[in-house]
Parts: sequence; structure tokens; C-alpha cells
Amino acid sequence: MRRFLLYVAVLIAIGGHQAMAGERGEHGGAAMVGALPGNAKAVDSFPVRMETQRYDTAQWSRYGCCSLQGSDARLSVVSESGNTLFTTNEQGATVAGMGLGDYYLLEVPVTHVMAGEQFDFMCTMTAVEPDAPKYWVFEYWDCGRWNSVDAALHSAEEDSSIRYSFYTKYFQSAHPVTFAQSFTLMQPIENGRVKVRLRTLAAGEGKVKLTGSSKYVSLQLLRYKGAPDVRDQRRILFVGNSFTYFYGTPFMFKEIARSEGHQVDIVVSVKGGQEFSEHLELERTIEAITRGGFDYAFLQDTSPNAAKYADTHDAAILEACKKINDLTLCYSPNCQLIYEHTWGCPYGNYRGYGSYERLEELLERGTQQLTEQLAEYEIWVSPIGKGFTLGRAQNLSLLHTDHRHQSREGAYMKACINYLLIYRAPFTATVSCCGVNPETAQTIRRIAERVVLHADSEHAQLGDE
Repeated sequence: MRRFLLYVAVLIAIGGHQAMAGERGEHGGAAMVGALPGNAKAVDSFPVRMETQRYDTAQWSRYGCCSLQGSDARLSVVSESGNTLFTTNEQGATVAGMGLGDYYLLEVPVTHVMAGEQFDFMCTMTAVEPDAPKYWVFEYWDCGRWNSVDAALHSAEEDSSIRYSFYTKYFQSAHPVTFAQSFTLMQPIENGRVKVRLRTLAAGEGKVKLTGSSKYVSLQLLRYKGAPDVRDQRRILFVGNSFTYFYGTPFMFKEIARSEGHQVDIVVSVKGGQEFSEHLELERTIEAITRGGFDYAFLQDTSPNAAKYADTHDAAILEACKKINDLTLCYSPNCQLIYEHTWGCPYGNYRGYGSYERLEELLERGTQQLTEQLAEYEIWVSPIGKGFTLGRAQNLSLLHTDHRHQSREGAYMKACINYLLIYRAPFTATVSCCGVNPETAQTIRRIAERVVLHADSEHAQLGDE
């Protein structure tokens, strides 16, 4: 059957370059459509970061493209069935009608890759319609063939022969899947491309899209050239809402850890607006927690709940904490539970408390009171809110334009504080800035070190160091 190659993402965000998407030859002579104008020379294009934004819909319609923060990287959809459709959508690369074996393909030009180099692929995908493809496998091109990370595959309940990396499922209230996979290339590459794909293991006419909602990270492909060798490996659970998924905080955590020589296997369940009691009703959260075997679990309740508990001592908040603690420890008995002390913000008249100072005081006190009431669980607290307070004093823009969620810099602050809470050592020169301006990233890391490693002097002036 005739094959079609539909390129859906080539617009370059760095330096305003554009790359041609119309080539022939690597996929059985497949026809290609959706090419952007331009003819940029292929160069090393890492890191690749594709984030959900308000795209130019006219450009989507004309070229089938979206913004990638990485020069000359290209995202496409390869179909055996001949009926794959690209649909214009402001929040992601949407595809409908995918047949068995069809796949998203990401290709990144490189001049040189050494044998043994390590990479991370991360993505967020949503089933937009009930009949979207369910099972997907992540594969990377190496040694002349497509390879999967077999140790990370799961078996489908209805058919154990289906070995998949993740599943998508339509939920009336959308709950995207968050996926991350590390891999190593064993064969060197000279003036070629790093290639990875997400391949369907079942047909589905319904739409899927590489994104969740506003400010999800749709996909990333990271290369750890020059990073230290892996010294240890941890398995970490992240449960939260938009205060976790804006700008991909778990992805940042994984990137920071690997750049410092730590391998992290992350499992993530994030959904906007959810508190613990609601997470306990979500299929994805239950599935994530019951995978088990976690060393650490970052549990982020809806932000106002800590302040509400300090103000009203709502018993339902405490009860939900107990339930999510018990479920996590049931499947990960040796897991260290970590609650996140989140930040104050001016949204909604400071959540109804009238000032930064009052809201921040309640958030800190409520988090402390909850952990004291749950003393038998020996919960750690991640002092993210304290980092935001110090950052605001340094005139850092840690909030998104909605004056509530974290900005990219705020997400980096959160990821740095969470990282230090586990690894308890100052950052080294190899640490990643995760797309944040290097000078700003350095300031954020210094604040994070102060609130975690030097807690007694957290309110001192940074200039005194």
C-alpha cells in the first residue's frame, strides 16, 4: 500500500532558521507533504524542546508545522495506511486515522555522535477521541534497525503479546500520558541524524495529539554529551497538577539529575486542578502509583489546600493525605514521601488572603501542620515556596503571565529544589540550565542551595556568600 510521510513540525525557534521537510528515500520512497520554505544547513540540533503554545493557525494550515526549540529538527508522521490526516490545532500536533504500525518520527541532524552516548526522550500525548490508538512503543534507530528498551515495556492485560511503552486513552476530562525514556546509542553517527519514533501497536481512527493543554511540554529529545558517567539510579514518582506540569518540571528534574551524573526513572501523573482526593479517583494516577518500586514520591496537592488547612483544619484534606500516602507505601514500602510546599501568588486576591505575606505564611504553616499530623509517615517537605519568596526579592520572574502558575524560571526553581532535597550536594559545572538563561539559572540554583542546603540562613542576602 502506498506510504505517505506527513511532516508536521519543522519551524525553528532559535535564530529564526527554517529547514526543508521534503526529502525522499529513507522511508521506502514515501511521498512527503507539508514542507516549510527555506534551506538551512544541517548542524547539531540538540536539545530539542517542543512546547505547547498558541500556534499560528495559518502556518499550521499551510505548512503543517509547529515550533521546536532546536535547529533543523523535524517531526513527521509516517503512515502505511495512506489515510493519516493532520488537523490544525492550536495546542499540538494532532493526527487522525493512524493504522497499525504508523508512527510519529523525530529526526535530529548531528555532525558527530560517539558510541555509548546517552539520550532522554520525553513526551506528553492525549487521546482526543474515544477511538484513538491505545498502545504505543518508543523506538530508536541504532545499528541499522529500530530498537526498543525492552526492560521498560509493559504487557497489555487483554493480550500479553502486546508489549508497549505507554498507552493513550480518551477521558471525558482529558488526562494526558506523560512518558520519559532514557536510551544509549551503540553505533557512532557521522553527519547523520538521531532518529526516534512512537509507533502504534493498534489501529485507531480517532485523533491523538502530542500535547496536553497549556504549557505542557509536548516532547523533548536531550543529548548528554560531556555529562558525567552515571553514578547511581533512582526511581521517582511525581503526582500533581498544573503546578507540576507547567514547563515540564519532572522533565527538568530528570535532565538536571542526569547532567549531574544521576540516572532517574520517572513516572508521572499530572492533571490540571486536581487535589489528592481527586487523584485517588483517576485511572492514570492509580496506574502510576501501583507500578511500585519507587525510591521517592513527590506528591503535590492542589496549592490552596495547605493554606486552607492552616486556616480551617479541614479534616477532609488530612484524610486524603493519609489515603494517598497509604496507597503509595503499599506498592513502594521503602519510598520516601515528599510533600511540596508551593508558592504564594497574587491570583484571586492572593487566593482570597489579601497579601503575599499572609498567603505564604498559611502555605508554610499548613504544610508543616499536615506533616506533623502525619508524623508516622516521616514525610519530607520540599521548600519550593521559600525559594519563590527569595526569588521574588531578587526580582526573578518566577510566575507565568497568569500570575499563578510557574514560568519556565519558576519550573526550574522547583526542579532544582526537588533535586537538592534528594541528592544533598551543591550543583557542579555540568548542571543543565534546561532552557533558562544561564545567568538567571545560576541565580536560581544559588537560591535553591540556600533554602535546601543552608536552611538556617535562607533569609540572608545572596551577596553575603
